[in-house]
Amino acid sequence: MRLFSHIPLLDKLKNFVAMEVEVKLRLKNSTAHQQLSNLLSPFHKKTLFQENIFFDDKHSKLSSNLAVLRLRFYNLNSHCVLSLKAKPSISNGISRIQELEEPLPVATATECVSKPSLLSKIDSKIMALVKNEYGVGENSEFVCLGGFKNVRGVYEWKGLKLELDETIYGFGTCYEIECESLEPERDKKLIEGFLEENGIEYEYSQVSKFAVFRSGKLPD
Repeated sequence: MRLFSHIPLLDKLKNFVAMEVEVKLRLKNSTAHQQLSNLLSPFHKKTLFQENIFFDDKHSKLSSNLAVLRLRFYNLNSHCVLSLKAKPSISNGISRIQELEEPLPVATATECVSKPSLLSKIDSKIMALVKNEYGVGENSEFVCLGGFKNVRGVYEWKGLKLELDETIYGFGTCYEIECESLEPERDKKLIEGFLEENGIEYEYSQVSKFAVFRSGKLPD
């Protein structure tokens, strides 16, 4: 593991922070999830097994600024991605959030889970932004908030990349369909029409998976 090194002109990193825009529709139950999975099966491309682990400093500087620092392990630790999300908004089933991602070696990420203080010492553009934007640096005490698992089916349907999620929390399971989109209103109508034509019960997602996790209860 390399020690954290100063990166000049940190503001330039902001140019790499993308705005992620997604359609997010919550499915009512496991029956709706299974029905949709069956309908989409001809368009299935892959299934991803994800484990999401979240971090903050002991003073909750990230959470208090609506920022989320996450390690995501894929498919039994085949690889790992570090991400920083900030400034979320969600309305009428459309989510917008700033996001920056970078790969992290699985061995390094696993060490950080068991010893969160190591996060501040990795050489990472994300951790540089965390220090610069939120004042969480080498001398800060990171804590692991825990996390949840997600099984994601990925489908290519009518030119869209659909992600069908089964999210497993310690207190229950949620089901959701997501679609990253450049034209979210158009694509939301297309997905809604498909769900309604097939009698699949859904509603607009009101909060993020992380917010559900932190609340400790499933959405009403």
